[in-house]
Amino acid sequence: MRRRGSRGAIIAVLLLGLLIFGAVYFAWNTASAIFEPVDPAGPGKTVRVVIQSGESTQQIADQLQTDGLIRNALAFRIWARIKGLDTHLQAGVYTNLNSSMTISDIIDSLLNGQPNEYIVRIPDGWRIQQIANQLATQGLAKFDKQQFLQYTLHPSQFPDAAKYPILKSIPSGDSMEGLLFPDTYYIPVDADAREVVNQMLTEFTNVVKQNHLDTQAQAHHLTTYQMVILASLVEREVVFSQDLPGVASVYWNRVNRPNAETVGFLDSDPSVMYARDSQPGTTVFWKNLTDIGDNIAPNSPWNTYTHKGWPPTPICSPSLASMKAAAAAPDPRYSKDYFFLGKKDGHIVFAATKAEFDQDVQKYLH
Repeated sequence: MRRRGSRGAIIAVLLLGLLIFGAVYFAWNTASAIFEPVDPAGPGKTVRVVIQSGESTQQIADQLQTDGLIRNALAFRIWARIKGLDTHLQAGVYTNLNSSMTISDIIDSLLNGQPNEYIVRIPDGWRIQQIANQLATQGLAKFDKQQFLQYTLHPSQFPDAAKYPILKSIPSGDSMEGLLFPDTYYIPVDADAREVVNQMLTEFTNVVKQNHLDTQAQAHHLTTYQMVILASLVEREVVFSQDLPGVASVYWNRVNRPNAETVGFLDSDPSVMYARDSQPGTTVFWKNLTDIGDNIAPNSPWNTYTHKGWPPTPICSPSLASMKAAAAAPDPRYSKDYFFLGKKDGHIVFAATKAEFDQDVQKYLH
């Protein structure tokens, strides 16, 4: 009996050992497999990966798994934490990641490599100097801020000016103001000023064409350039998008249907800010006015309190929404309006006469 018991115990131990070995072997193979390339044998596929500033390792891991670059997001997160990727990752666009790479290879590439493109956001409503300052801080090794300003403030000196018909609309001696479309750009790390200007002008041209803004503007008695001028004024006036059509219509009415009260003057505060801030040495832009518009830079052609009609150029880079509102002006809902007032909450009310406008001032600002 003891012999049989001993033999049974030995068999049980052997079976348990085999089960443990099998479980360990299976676990090891499974763990090893999830760290292996998605395409271990073939050339794999190269995927363009965009990593935004502030993105977490979990978000990146999920993105890489969705893109087919890794087998398991959790494995990536564990290995990334061990290697310190979460504290050293540089945001940007990586174009050299391939599904034939292991998780470790991908992490090393993100950890030690440089993005192939930087992500640069240009906000709506900025003027050229602000755009130049933003680009100068993005780590573009070959970008020269002064060369960018030379090209954009003096379009005749831009080598590729002939590629963009809109530049012919700029008055002699004036800048590309308003024509550098505000957007999020993926800029190659080795891009110079010329390449960046080309990228922004190309984007402007594509946006205008794709949205038929040029033909819409012409149907409303505006050239494409005048549409951008109008849009730039609207951009700096409006806080809430629902007010865009109304403000665009008021300005359009004042120029194209001048009446006895407005006699062709736009009376735009942002245009006065632009006139004031265009003086040499200005480094801070768009501060509130400290006096009535007539008294600030009154000789500047951008002061629309002292000069009738459109200013010579746009005053900023307007958004697509502002350009759409300008191209569609006048909106029939505001056909009789020649005045508008920004309330304390940022919303705008419209008026047909100066008397109505004065009533709004008393109602909303006092």
